[in-house]
Formats: sequence, C-alpha cells, structure tokens
Amino acid sequence: MENFQDKLNELKNQIKGRKIQTDTSGILLFKDFLSKMEEWNNVIGFPQDWLNKISRQHDLLNIVGIIAPDLLKNVISLNDFRNNNPQNGDTFNLSSARSLDAGLIHALFCWDFFKNNSVFDKFKNLPNPYDSIKALYITGHYVDKSEPTKITIDSKFDVRKQTDFRLPSLDYAFLDYIDSVCERNGGSGGIPNQEKTNQLWKEFQKKKSN
Repeated sequence: MENFQDKLNELKNQIKGRKIQTDTSGILLFKDFLSKMEEWNNVIGFPQDWLNKISRQHDLLNIVGIIAPDLLKNVISLNDFRNNNPQNGDTFNLSSARSLDAGLIHALFCWDFFKNNSVFDKFKNLPNPYDSIKALYITGHYVDKSEPTKITIDSKFDVRKQTDFRLPSLDYAFLDYIDSVCERNGGSGGIPNQEKTNQLWKEFQKKKSN
C-alpha cells in the first residue's frame, strides 16, 4: 500500500502559507489544470459532460482511476483519505464534501505514484495534468467549494469552467509577479485572459534578464 501520509506531510512542508490578499494566480492555476485535463479528454475520452460532473463526482479528477482503475487497489480510497485528521495551520480541507481539495490532492498523489507505470507509456506526449494543482497548493491556495454551476478558489472567486487557458510557466516567481501586478476589483475584475497572461510572462522574463 502506497503511503499517502508521507506524501501529505511532504506537501504540507512545501506550502508557503495561505495566500490571504490575492487569489489571482490560484484561479489561473486551476484554469491551467482544466485545460490540461481537457487535452487528456480529447485523447482518451472522459465520461460525458465530465467538466460539470467533477463538482459532485470527485473521482473524475483522477486520471489514474479513469485509465487504470485497478491500480487504485494499491492506494487508500478517496473516502478514507477524507478522514485524514485536520492539523492546525492546514491551508486546505480534506474532510469537506463541498471542497475539491481531497479529490485533487488524492488524484495528485495517485499520479505521482503511478505515472511511470507502463500503462501510461502511450500518453508521454500529453502534459502532466497535476503540476498546476501541486503549484496551486504549494503557493497557498485551495479549492473550497464545488457546485454544478461554480467552483470557488480561496473562498473568493467562482472560476469559469473554461478549458482553453494555459499558463506559459509555473515558475513560482512568475506566479507571485502575476499577483503583484494584477489589481483586483472584486469578482472577475483584474483576472488576466490568455493574451494578458502571455504579455505578463514576457514582462517577467524581461525583468529577470535585467
């Protein structure tokens, strides 16, 4: 049985603390995740209407379970993972039925354990679907509400379920740069679209090289 507790402790040790002032990069990271999942969907075919179903069927977040469900016999179930006792200072909530935190982190750990299994060899050209989720949690964000019509990041903003947005980089310094320059006016105001995000990446690279 793969040790999820060790993975959970390792993740917690990397988290920089909850981001209180801004949720912009967390929103973009989740959109990046959705676009990568859609790329996998276009190749393997997820259950119909998967994007709207993930708010209730959290197992649809787990590519390992979709492609090779037998591998999940070697890990703790998602329901049991939800019973992990919360610790003081946790930036996410594994026990909440409305949150996607448990489903996302469980899927991330399953991917880490099984991504090198031969069953995934034919998908080597597809992106790592969970690198943006790992970055989301390490930088102090969380996905606290999931409903059929909305998914909420950091208790602040409902993410539009688009699948055509991609971050040009997951560099943590770049994510901090996005948060520092994107002034939010509440709601969707100030969240950069793809064109603006690409422009920010060019600005960030230019500043780095100076």
